[in-house]
Amino acid sequence: MRSCPSLIRLLIVATFLGLVTACSRVAPIDEARKKGLLLITVGSEPSTLDPHRCTGSPESFIMLALWEPLINWDESATGYVPAAAASWDISPDGRIYTFHLRPDAKWSNGDPVTALDWQQSLIRWITPSIAAELGNFADPILGAYAFRTGESTDATTVGIRAIDTHILEFELTEPDVMFLDRLTGYPWFPLHRASIEAAGGFHNPMADFLRPGVLVSNGPFTMTEWKYGQYVEVGRNPHYHRETELSGIRFVAFDNMDTSERAFRSGQLHITDGVPASKMEAYRESQNPALISYPRVGTRYLNINTTRAPFDDVRVRRAFALTINREQMVNIVLRTGDQPAYSLVGPIKGKYEPTLKLEESIEEARQLLADAGYPNGTGFPPVEYLYNTLDRNRQVAEALQQMWKSALNVEVSLRNEEWKVFLETRRQMEHQISRAGWLPFSPEPAELYELNSGWSDSNETGWSDPEFDRVLHTARREMDPTKRYALYHRLDEILLRDQPVIPFGFYARTRLIHPSVKGWPANHVEGIVWTRVGFQW
Repeated sequence: MRSCPSLIRLLIVATFLGLVTACSRVAPIDEARKKGLLLITVGSEPSTLDPHRCTGSPESFIMLALWEPLINWDESATGYVPAAAASWDISPDGRIYTFHLRPDAKWSNGDPVTALDWQQSLIRWITPSIAAELGNFADPILGAYAFRTGESTDATTVGIRAIDTHILEFELTEPDVMFLDRLTGYPWFPLHRASIEAAGGFHNPMADFLRPGVLVSNGPFTMTEWKYGQYVEVGRNPHYHRETELSGIRFVAFDNMDTSERAFRSGQLHITDGVPASKMEAYRESQNPALISYPRVGTRYLNINTTRAPFDDVRVRRAFALTINREQMVNIVLRTGDQPAYSLVGPIKGKYEPTLKLEESIEEARQLLADAGYPNGTGFPPVEYLYNTLDRNRQVAEALQQMWKSALNVEVSLRNEEWKVFLETRRQMEHQISRAGWLPFSPEPAELYELNSGWSDSNETGWSDPEFDRVLHTARREMDPTKRYALYHRLDEILLRDQPVIPFGFYARTRLIHPSVKGWPANHVEGIVWTRVGFQW
């Protein structure tokens, strides 16, 4: 997709921000700050804002403004603080979680938020008709797997219970190391049943409830405007249980980092979603205080469709994996502060350190390709690499294309798609090899491994392995870190052997943040709590 010429694009942005007048020299960000309105881009146009159907990272920032989870991360993302729940208890055996909801909590229309609202919402999430790609997050709950897969149609068998008006209980089949971590994420958000029923049906995935004036939410903000392809704007929820410093947030959609960076420099954004690689060095050399960079748990990788030739042959998959120059990719192409990834899960300071790592070798890769029947690339069929539209993704795609051509003498064509279409293409397994990345809700390694499990709807490779699933299941319920990490090492062995995914970078988040903004979470899960964000004068 072609982008507009820069001047025209900037004029369009200025127009839809609605904050520039011909007679004013005041920057839009200054006008917005006076009103308490934050101007931010989190990337592309949202694919959906239904928390039970979404899988994207850009959307999470918007949804966390509209909804409040049971618990939130603390500022360092090393512990939890109360949110919709005022307190919680865990049984000695680690299987029963009891949440005591805030008695003063209300929906944005003034209705009280009850435990029954939460129970019905979470049952909706795992109802088969909703087809929630992250529904497997609920699998540790008693009866949840059987219900979401259609083996049972009796919702009363699921261990999510409204004990009374303000007490919500979860019963797990066994302890789970990620359960509390994941409760901070959007799949667990509550929905207002009556308003969704009126908009098309509570269990109807196509219900038209994600509109200003229709959407009812429980978070610090409510949706006030959604201009498709331009922005989503939220304003204060008058019924929220605490004050917010911001009066509103405008989430501006940008597919082009150069355009968003120019918008930042021209005073049209307070926060960007990233920095173009071509501008990174200049910002660093000038020690520009707006440049913020910090490690983020997560991995950039490639999804390989193992069900289609030529990638149904593990030798081909490994050949493609061994020829990626990861140092070049992160230091020359990306230049975001990422670290090269030779395993799916990176080191977690003071906790986990992967011991098995992929070793790049062009010589071995060429031999593997020859053994697969393609000496020096001869006879290798057409291969296509799929990525979602973004300059940085295009640069990565072109670098991969060149690396594979140079090392293996194979031709790889490139195809880009708009974010929503891209996600659907991968879900339908209509790709050969595609861009992928995962920013976990939990820093626990199990979440990244789970993407490759046979039970995960986010597994978009077609690969599965019974031993992998068995070891991962054991690791999830092992509370002793030393024993759990030993199981993770076995998972690394299996992934390196079969190579269904190709990791190449561990994320670092790099943004431009105006010095007037305070409270942005520069922690390892970027756990945003919008009530902490505001302006300083």
